Amino acid sequence: MPKRKYQTPEILHDAPLTDQKAADFHFDDFAATLARLIASPGTETPLAIGINGAWGSGKTSLLLRVKNMLDKPNGEDGKGEHRFAEVSEKFRTCKAVWFDAWKYSGEDQILAALLRVIVAEMQRDGFWNWLKAQSQAKKEDLKWFDLLADSLLQFASAGVYSLNLGDYRVDTPLKQASAFFDYFDDSLNKLLATWVGGKLVSAKQKEIDEKKGVLVVFIDDLDRCMPDKTVQVLEAVKLFLDKQGCIFVLGADIKIVQTAVETHYKNTGITGESAKDYLEKIIQLRFDLPPIVEQAMENYLRSQKIVDKDMLKRWRTLIAAAEVNPRRVKNVINDLNLQWHMAANSGQAEGVNRDDFICWQALIHAAPSAFVRQVTDFEDKSIRYNFIRDALKWQNGKQEDKDAVKGFFSAYEDKDSNRLRKVLRNISFSNEFTMDALDAMIYMTVPPSKPLELSSNELPDLVEVTASSGSEKRGIPDFLREAGWVESDIENQENLPTYAVPRFVGRGETAMPTADQNRRTIGGLEFVRVPQGSFVMGSKDDNPLAYDSEKPQHTVDINYDYWMAKFILTNLYFAEFIKATSYVTTADERGGWHPKQTNFVKGVNWRHPTDVKDKWEDKQDHPVVQVSWDDAMAYCKWFNETFNNELGDLVLRLPTEAEWEKAGRGAYGNEWPWGNEFDANKCNSAEGGKGGTTPVGLYSPQGDSPYGCADMAGNVWEWCNDWYDADEYKKRAKASVVNPRGPKNGGYRVLRGGAFNNSDRGVRCSDRYRYGPYLRSDGSGFRVVVSPFS
Repeated sequence: MPKRKYQTPEILHDAPLTDQKAADFHFDDFAATLARLIASPGTETPLAIGINGAWGSGKTSLLLRVKNMLDKPNGEDGKGEHRFAEVSEKFRTCKAVWFDAWKYSGEDQILAALLRVIVAEMQRDGFWNWLKAQSQAKKEDLKWFDLLADSLLQFASAGVYSLNLGDYRVDTPLKQASAFFDYFDDSLNKLLATWVGGKLVSAKQKEIDEKKGVLVVFIDDLDRCMPDKTVQVLEAVKLFLDKQGCIFVLGADIKIVQTAVETHYKNTGITGESAKDYLEKIIQLRFDLPPIVEQAMENYLRSQKIVDKDMLKRWRTLIAAAEVNPRRVKNVINDLNLQWHMAANSGQAEGVNRDDFICWQALIHAAPSAFVRQVTDFEDKSIRYNFIRDALKWQNGKQEDKDAVKGFFSAYEDKDSNRLRKVLRNISFSNEFTMDALDAMIYMTVPPSKPLELSSNELPDLVEVTASSGSEKRGIPDFLREAGWVESDIENQENLPTYAVPRFVGRGETAMPTADQNRRTIGGLEFVRVPQGSFVMGSKDDNPLAYDSEKPQHTVDINYDYWMAKFILTNLYFAEFIKATSYVTTADERGGWHPKQTNFVKGVNWRHPTDVKDKWEDKQDHPVVQVSWDDAMAYCKWFNETFNNELGDLVLRLPTEAEWEKAGRGAYGNEWPWGNEFDANKCNSAEGGKGGTTPVGLYSPQGDSPYGCADMAGNVWEWCNDWYDADEYKKRAKASVVNPRGPKNGGYRVLRGGAFNNSDRGVRCSDRYRYGPYLRSDGSGFRVVVSPFS
């Protein structure tokens, strides 16, 4: 095995952006404006300025720029001038202190930590030594200083033993923040006035002369603190806002801070506008960092040496994955570089298209965790591959393609999936993006260089099509070329007047015809089309909601299109059948289930669904209930005879379990028809408290399945054609499953979908229930299907 030459990944550091690396973000202009405001003698104090922005938007970078300008108004070398310090204007002295609120969030008293930071900054500035020298030289009476220093050190003792303050030493810090200000406020004011003014103040001066100087405290990462600590910081700021010459600059996401205030004071009624008012009393001035434009971020990426030409080609994609957020952009670039070099150094990048890899990494960064989990949970790689292809169609395809697959992604239409949708609109994969290539990028494995043959699971249903005459170009079908085949893989090319093409792109492909072809009405019933192809059936072994009878999860192929009724059959349509045939139902003969008496009661039937006084005429658009499996089959027989002309070669019947489950959850195994997160507002389940049936379609379209079926979760259980077998799924998992029809006999028939009195677990699409074919209840009905097979 040849020795591989390792490559070293390069990354961008996560430190705040330097002046040179963010010129296009206008941070210098913003910083200069803020520095001028702070340093202007005309700006009255006390004052608190809020710099508002999301995490990673550049708040820290901006605050550091402002502090740097105030610390070094004549530039780094002392010769130049910052743009805010023009010669024509005179600015006051600014003593700047940096306080990382998050670093001190574990302390009992945030105010003590803040005072300690101020004391430490005085020490770094040489103030304590200067003050002692002034005292000795001028023989000033500094008793106020002795008292203050001792008390200050008691209050903020931890970590200041190294201060050069003579014999001052303490053992225990004070615990009450207000005590210091109550007793030593005047002394602290004199101390700050002396430090900021650069000279000993007179006995009469009690505050900083704001015309000549100010104390500027920068508080960063306030939005990273827990709610109680956030409020402590704000209360500490409030204490200082009684002091002239003090300016606070707070960097935080104001929405998070407001939420923290609401959480801390939830028992006192400070919420919503009250919390907003609370903040406005503390933060008088606010600057909202504007969103960074794409062009500025592109320029930033082009200035980074580690961003190569392949990444620059996809700069829009990478920026979309990071929501044009500087920190997130760096994270995306760093992760992409690390993942690629890991794959390259382990030999797993061989055969992987770099551009496809970049698109995939951007997609994974942008996708919510539910999307990523859904992709990686698929055990069948063809299902996984088709899911990604359908996701691209959903956002980046022709309108008919979007309409065909949008039901699979209804869970990702919310604002939390904005990045996912934007990245999908910005990416495209090459012809080298195959099932194996996708697996290689997920699991870091080497994809086959060329698949010499397709397995039966991967090969689509084929129909033979005659090749066009002429000799302009001979070759192989596009679907084989996309799978990695070349002409040399086909023997005797010159003898191929015909070749096979897929009816759809491949087995498991979920693309459907245009929206107009996906709806039809037969015998007054509305049907939706469910296309042929593979789908995920059952539940994984580690699914905590799943019952043993629905395990393990496996792939099932239904190789024909079929039409599922959009709604459960209603009383109105069942009454039509009874009127035409005078059919006597099982409940008519033996009585129906009475929910209160918990027994079968004569007189309770489909006409009187829950009690002899209950009338179906009052519930014409509700599901018909109190019908047995035998009753449902009788209806199907009548329908086929009555509407034979409309059906043509098709047959109406009860759906198989597989047909029902695919129609209910789609190709990709949704837990509930609409997705993988339960929502009581999308179905009639126990959580909704209806206590009985509801009109069909009441929860449509928000609760519809990916193909457009309503009420597939809850309302009433639905009869299926199959006999029930508890071990059916276990048997299927061991072999390729095509068009399963269930066992040939048994004692129970299958019910699916759950009812109004079942909780979220019982209304999942994969849940199975058994019931004797002669049984009936107020919570069971049926839905019909039209297919090519009886």
